[in-house]
Amino acid sequence: MRLHVLLGIAAGLLLVAGTFSAAGSLLQKALFAIGAPLLGITAYVDKQKMFTALQAVATVGAWIAFFPPVPETARYAALAAAAMLAIAYLVRGGYYSSDRFGWLGSIGLLCFAAGFATSPISHTFAFDLLFIAGGTTLAAYSMLDFIIYKVKIALIWVVLNALLVVNPLLGLLGFA
Repeated sequence: MRLHVLLGIAAGLLLVAGTFSAAGSLLQKALFAIGAPLLGITAYVDKQKMFTALQAVATVGAWIAFFPPVPETARYAALAAAAMLAIAYLVRGGYYSSDRFGWLGSIGLLCFAAGFATSPISHTFAFDLLFIAGGTTLAAYSMLDFIIYKVKIALIWVVLNALLVVNPLLGLLGFA
């Protein structure tokens, strides 16, 4: 197995551990802040534009979480800007003409961007809902990427996003 794939698996495990950590805790923030860029490196090395764009937005969101005094509107603006830049990167690179499911990945990217900007403590319902929507659409996108385009590394994102949905779903159902 190639080194960047092992790095991606380790990064995915950090992100999953982050979702099961206490909401808004320093541990959760640290796991997201370390895992997201490492997974981005994996995507970049494997030349996966959508996953690279996604992890860039996730990294911005993870780092913003370390600055709780930043007003919520500024967090939303920063994440919206990061998401729009990521989508512009994909459009400019011709990504959508080569991947007919790119729109699905973009929906997941936008949901995660909004989720990262949302406080898991003061807006738990919205945070959980955005992570469920983002994780579900990205798991579906990743599975399609794996099945139709034979992108083997997409399996990391299938498993990761399926697992990222569990804790927010339990929260919405009143079990977490």
